[in-house]
Formats: sequence, structure tokens, C-alpha cells
Amino acid sequence: MPVVARCIQTLNGIVAVSQYPLIVLAICFSWHGFVHTQEANATAVSDETAPPDVAAQVPAVADPPAPENPNQDCMPKIIDQQALTRKIRDINNPLARLPEAEYQKLRRPVATGIQSGAESAADLENLRLVLKQRLFQATDPAFVAEPDNVKNLFNEMDREIRGAGSNAGNAQRTKSYRQKYCDAVLAVAKPLFDNNLDARSIAIQVVKELYINKNAAGLTENHSESMAALVAILQNPEQPDSVKVMATGAIRYVLSNTSVIPQEQDSVSDTIAAELDRPCTEIPYQLLLVDTLLSVTQPRRSTGRRETNVLRTFVKLVDDKERPLEVRCRAAFGIGQGAYDAKVDFDALTWKVANLALQASVMFNQAPGDPAWQQCGVDLFFAYRHIDKTGLAKQPPMLPQGMMNRAAASAPVNESGSLAAFKIAVPLVVNNAKIPQADQVALEAWITANQALENKPWE
Repeated sequence: MPVVARCIQTLNGIVAVSQYPLIVLAICFSWHGFVHTQEANATAVSDETAPPDVAAQVPAVADPPAPENPNQDCMPKIIDQQALTRKIRDINNPLARLPEAEYQKLRRPVATGIQSGAESAADLENLRLVLKQRLFQATDPAFVAEPDNVKNLFNEMDREIRGAGSNAGNAQRTKSYRQKYCDAVLAVAKPLFDNNLDARSIAIQVVKELYINKNAAGLTENHSESMAALVAILQNPEQPDSVKVMATGAIRYVLSNTSVIPQEQDSVSDTIAAELDRPCTEIPYQLLLVDTLLSVTQPRRSTGRRETNVLRTFVKLVDDKERPLEVRCRAAFGIGQGAYDAKVDFDALTWKVANLALQASVMFNQAPGDPAWQQCGVDLFFAYRHIDKTGLAKQPPMLPQGMMNRAAASAPVNESGSLAAFKIAVPLVVNNAKIPQADQVALEAWITANQALENKPWE
């Protein structure tokens, strides 16, 4: 199995695979409620008589590519990635550390200085020496071979990061010291990004935990320089995708747990979009990149052209017929769940998602039963609907969830949602029988009748 595939789950979504029976019930209950409350509208759309040629077109789609067999043109690049991962795993270049006696002499006064916020030049230099002694152990294969060593290293860094500057005095002095402390940790950790695979992993896990302080609103302010360092890993063509997977997970963690300023969110969005444009990346990595965009809360760029931050990438993925279907379905989920604002016109976007749902239905009918279809169905369903009742709150940029709530007055959204979500996505989730051709024909008829929406400006 490819290294990247071992790093993250293939079905990386809002529910675990073991929860599918519950999500099936929830979606089915939602379907029954929708039909009862909008029976006239849904029936009118689904029962619309389609021209004979439309019915003939629905099954006439090429066989879907086998999801577990990557494009043969990509195999050399995938093999190169695996070789690069093996190469950096085998690096044996332990970085120089302090003699043990000198380290023990510094350890206690440095620990006291970290809590009290000691920030003289000598104090900060001694801090860097102690950090090197601790973190550079990760470059020693013998050290990381013992799981307890790595666990103890993480525990020690976690306690230190949380306690740094705790006795520094007022909030301003605490913030000032924590900035210098985080700067020091990052400076020591950066050389590990070019060492062996274990060292890179440990450095990424440490750097993602750095933060400055909790502001008056109770939000945790992230360490901007650490976010920039993680983003730089994704931008570095010399880093293998196995390392980029870890960096992407760390970026997602920072976005989800700290307050990240708009300019940094712009940088994350642009960098992930560029990574998704790279050819021949593996599907699990693409899914993780898409999921990370779901943690971006800035709907539009903060400077320059005011284009959307994440929706533009989701739309591009949905439109890309060469892209793996599971990635396109996840991008459709992003259209309904990712950051947006009132300027977004969902009429064009619902046409694109409906078109994707029709393509998925044809592929599904050729090969029903694959567990991967359930995730695609879940993603398509929640492109239109809310996940739970909290998803109904009208609190942009993240709420409400689902196009049918974000554009509740839109006839195209409601018409296509009654078909794509309830007639196509639900059977994908249930995954035990082919989708009736009549439902495919109805959706195809709607898509054809609303062809003008395909190129309607939406940003």
C-alpha cells in the first residue's frame, strides 16, 4: 500500500464507516420529511416526462475507472514518491547536542526561566541550547526506535508550551515572552524538516502546538510563523507527499483550534489549491487537502481580488471530470458546507453538483455495493442539506449548512436538490440496489432544461 494511503483514512469524512447505519437512517428520515412537506414540488420535478433521447443517454456512459488502480501514467510519479519517502526514512544524520553534563546544568534554570518569562539574550540563548538537546534527539534513529522516548518528548514539550510565561506577570509581558518562546522552538525545529522521516514528523507535531495567547474574546491566537513554516512544507517540491500529508493535518489542526488571521487563511487556501493542481497525487492526500479547506473560515480573499477562498477550489474540482469521483463528491460537500457569503449565487453551483450526481449515479449503477459509494452519497446529500439542527443557524460564513438552506428561496437549488440529494444521493448511501432509471432521467431532464446555469457567474 502506498505510504500516503497508510497515513490517512481513505474515507476521510464527517462520519466514521461504523456510523453509516445511523447516517442512513438520518438521511432516510430527512427524505420522508422532505417529500411530505414539498410533495407537490418534488413530484412535479421527478415525474416530468423526459424526451426519449434523454432516457437513452443516461446509461450511455463509459465504464468508471477502478478506484484502487491509479492512472498508469501516474504510476512512475507514485513510485518516485514512495522511493523518496524510503530515502528520507533511511537518513542517519543525528544533529549535534550539548554534552549531557552541560545540559543537566542548564535544564533547571531554563525551566524556571520559561515559566517566569526570562527574555534576556543569555536566557534565550540557553533556551535554544536546551531545546536543541531535547528536539535534536529526534534525529537519532536509536532514540525514536523506542516509543516511550517519543511519547515523553511530546509530553515534555506539551507541558512547556502550555506553561511558557505563566508567571511572567501581566498579559502584555506574557504575550511578549510567548512570542519569543515560540520563535525559539520553531527555529530549533526547522532543521528537523530536512532530516529523517521520524524527525520531520516529530517537528511538525511540536510546531502545530505553538500558540501565543488567549485573547479577550477567549480565542487562541496562533503563532503565525509556525503556520507559515507548515505552509512552506506544502510549497516545497523537495518534500515527499508523505511529509506533506502530516503538514496538511497540522495546518488543519491549527485552523480548527486557533484564531488564524485572514491573510494566513488566504495563504493556506492558495497553497492547497496549488497542491490540488499537482498531477498524480494520491486520492487520500487529495481528500485531506479538501477537508482542510473546510476549516478555512474566511469566505473571500482579504486583499487584492475579492474572489472566494475555498469555493473557487471546490467548484474547480467538481467540474474536473478527470478527477477521482470521491474527490469531486467531497468538493461538492464543500460547496454546501465551506465558507461562503451572501454574494455567492448558488444557482450555477447547484447545476454543477446536480451534473456530478447524475454522473455518479450512472457509475454507481454499473458497480453498486462498493463501500466507497456511501461516502460519495453522504457528501452529495450534505452538499444540499444540513448535518444536524445546528446547521440551520443563519451565521455565515459557515452556517447555515447545505445549499437548500443557504439559498432557500432559489427554485433551481430546491428543484435540483429534490432530485440529486433525495433520488440519487440517498440510494448511494443505502448502497444495496441500482438507482431507478426514471430518477436518472428526471435529473437529466432538469439539467438539460437548466443548461444556461452552467456558465452563470456565481462569485
